[in-house]
Amino acid sequence: MKRIKSIEIRNSPFFEDTKIEFSEKLNCIMGGRGTGKSTILYLIKATICKNAEDDKNVYNILKNNLGTGEITLELEGKDGAFYRLTKTFNDEPQPYKYPNSEFVSIDKIFDDIECDFYETGKIEEIGRSDKERLQLLDKKVKFEIKEFENTIKQLQIDLDANAQDIKTYNLRLLRIEESLAQYDGIEADFEAQKNQQPAGLKDDEKKEFEEADIKEKTRKNEKRVLNKLLSTFTEMRVEYEQKEIELLDILTKTQADRDTHINKEIMVSVISETEIAISSVQNNIKTISESINKLLISLEGFNNKLSEVQDLQQAEFIKIKQKFDAHREYINKYHLLSKRLNEKETLHKDRVELGEKRDKLKILRISLVNKLNDCKQAIFKIRLDSIKELNKTFEGAIVINLTFSGITAPFEDKLREALRGSGLRYNELIPRIVENFSADEFANVIHSKDSNKLKTISGIDIVRSDSIINALFETEIIYEIEKLYCDDLPEFKLRIHEGNMVEENYRNSDELSMGQRCTTVLPIIFAVSDNPLIIDQPEDNLDNKYISGKIHDIIRKQKQERQLILITHNPNIPVLSESEFNVFLKYDRKSNVDVVGNVDDVKEKIIELLEGGEKAFKQRKDTYGY
Repeated sequence: MKRIKSIEIRNSPFFEDTKIEFSEKLNCIMGGRGTGKSTILYLIKATICKNAEDDKNVYNILKNNLGTGEITLELEGKDGAFYRLTKTFNDEPQPYKYPNSEFVSIDKIFDDIECDFYETGKIEEIGRSDKERLQLLDKKVKFEIKEFENTIKQLQIDLDANAQDIKTYNLRLLRIEESLAQYDGIEADFEAQKNQQPAGLKDDEKKEFEEADIKEKTRKNEKRVLNKLLSTFTEMRVEYEQKEIELLDILTKTQADRDTHINKEIMVSVISETEIAISSVQNNIKTISESINKLLISLEGFNNKLSEVQDLQQAEFIKIKQKFDAHREYINKYHLLSKRLNEKETLHKDRVELGEKRDKLKILRISLVNKLNDCKQAIFKIRLDSIKELNKTFEGAIVINLTFSGITAPFEDKLREALRGSGLRYNELIPRIVENFSADEFANVIHSKDSNKLKTISGIDIVRSDSIINALFETEIIYEIEKLYCDDLPEFKLRIHEGNMVEENYRNSDELSMGQRCTTVLPIIFAVSDNPLIIDQPEDNLDNKYISGKIHDIIRKQKQERQLILITHNPNIPVLSESEFNVFLKYDRKSNVDVVGNVDDVKEKIIELLEGGEKAFKQRKDTYGY
């Protein structure tokens, strides 16, 4: 947004009906306590931001101070368009574009009318919070990183789906492994049976039976191939038939609602386009279904033919078995062991096929994780380049550092959840893991069961490394860890002493006093955005020397580039910064405007309310000897 032209409040239980016209440069809102200065900020915020009332503080202020009243804002957007926004309690803001009073959705114009708000205490909170500091810095680069953030969200969805598929194959493979356990030693038993040739059974007779037995195994494999094809294409046909039913259901419901629509012209077009699209999709589904049905009919025919042929071949096999009636026990045991061996070989084939499919999913997962990391790196670079520019403007007084994926709390929380109940002292182990591995690197160690790498890099002994891997291998939570996005960690550092610029002269903002914290954050707030800026009491915890020596210089420069609306109790801000527009509020049954104007117009109020009155001001003058 370029500027807020005015705010008008009507029918409020707290405010008299009033309209305040703002300057496009520096505006100061002043007055005694309880006159509604901070409320002005919340009224503006609620009118510009669609979901502002989700904040309980905003909700309660509007409920108590706006009631059934109405707020109207007049704005000029960055693109030069003018908007009039109205807001009532519990309703979405209603924007109209001028001069034609054309209604527009606030979602469509939010980037054009965006404004920066900092409530009381917010600046100090930013100094203490990693996430708040990052959100502040991202104001400068939000459009550059937005596409990458959206890609990360989609990649995380894809990784979730991929994990579910892998877990499904793992479960099927586990069942095969459990089934294979029933066949332990079957090869040795079969070889032993083959070598126990009974007396009277000739070598050529034995060879004849063994060849017939091998052919029976081959017949079963042929049947397995056909059954698998029939099963696969039958499932595919069912899926397409289900999709066609869903499309018909959509079409039926859409057509049934035809007469209930208010915006008939648009909805008729929607229904018409939907009908055309569904018809096209149905035709494609019909073509595919017909091809599948044709194939299934052919496969069923081949299956019947194969069954007929195999029935005859089986009858011949039984005849061969009957030839060796004198050796029935040997032949039956041989055949049983041969059959079980074939079952085991079939399970091995299934395991190989499933394993190959799972391995393809894991290869795909590696690709998705690499893309995720590329997006993380791209965002980090954008942020880092922005920070380098900011650091130049602060000339060493403030330094911003950035650590890639340094906000590790999500990673730590997931590890704590994963290792709870494992019997390991995870509060000791987690810092070592997080310090030495990114989330996806750690997941890769678990996937590959590389306990030596875990031991070597993190210093965790081999016994506990093995225990960690055993606790997490192929669990749902390790896949959740792998897709985590740990945000970059920004550090705001303030130079405490003048003189040589050595590392010891700098301290992180979360280690500073409240005043030093605000001294660090406030210049960054001014530097990261050109949106209109509304701050409630920017002087909080700042000494007057810093305001008169530094802040007012920044404000004087900033007001040439962006609109500033400052709610203040400090006379140095409007006076030293030569505020173009000042408004004093007073409370008499209701809050209303007392005086407005430039500094000369309101200087008596500045002396009376902010300086403690003329007598106190003169007393200080005499005491100081100025």
